[in-house]
Amino acid sequence: MNLQSLARRVRSEWRAPASAGRGVLDAAVRFIVEVSPYSSSLAIARTLLALSTLLTVLLTPSAALFIGSPDNPDGVVCDAATARWSLFCMAGGATPMTMTLVIVVMVAVLSGYLPAVTAVPHWWVAWSLNIGSPIRDGGDQVAAVLTLLLVPLLLLDRRRSHWSPDRRWSARPWGVRGVAWGVLVIVWVQASVLYANAAIAKFAVAEWANGTALWYWIQEPSFRPPAAFLWLARVAQDALAGAVIVNYGVLALELLAAALLFVRPGVRRVALPILIAFHISIGVMFGLWSFFLSMAALLVLYLRVPRNDRMDA
Repeated sequence: MNLQSLARRVRSEWRAPASAGRGVLDAAVRFIVEVSPYSSSLAIARTLLALSTLLTVLLTPSAALFIGSPDNPDGVVCDAATARWSLFCMAGGATPMTMTLVIVVMVAVLSGYLPAVTAVPHWWVAWSLNIGSPIRDGGDQVAAVLTLLLVPLLLLDRRRSHWSPDRRWSARPWGVRGVAWGVLVIVWVQASVLYANAAIAKFAVAEWANGTALWYWIQEPSFRPPAAFLWLARVAQDALAGAVIVNYGVLALELLAAALLFVRPGVRRVALPILIAFHISIGVMFGLWSFFLSMAALLVLYLRVPRNDRMDA
């Protein structure tokens, strides 16, 4: 079935009544047929996710990642019903062999080779760290969810490396192409919902609603910015106008990120460096670098829509 007959069939089944509707449908069908979701965006996102987990394990002592207690001496949380299947619960703690396995899996993902083979191990390690560590943060949670969402997409990947161009996309079955693009759209929806929830939930907190939340955060020793940047944070927050602008600026950026689901891919690409800079500032000020890497991976998939030279994607 050629492209024209496929478009006619889909149009007739959807019964698009208007020429504008038929034009949109034709463009959507052509896009799915011609543009592969197995692009450099996917490779960049996987690299960032693997770096997030790898650097967390390499730069954080195991005793700090898995803080022991009288009731839980090895520090691994295995209370959830599914936790028994996590790497650290099955291994009986964060043993040297377990941590070595984590490093090996992340290095394999970073290499880019055989993405269909490394997809499930990548998710399993990210999920195990998120569910097993008592001090997991937002970066661990995003990595666990995003690697899971990418599993169906990557299992259908027939490339030797995720950095290689997908030269066989046009020969893939229509069902495979639909599933692959469906997974990517789900990731977009998840990103939009995540940012919308982050913004809306803040409005229910009095300190965010009145514009003072970040002022309180910089007073907390655990999250206080480095000395080199503390003066800047205090200058911005000590004046009422500065505190209000910074606090409501965060909310505005999060609402903007949520709304990007509904705009053209070209607009999304313009917004990408702005939101990356936003998350870099969070990393610099509060030291949440694993969170930055995971969110950067999500933003690359969300805003860097795949395209080719023959189409204005």
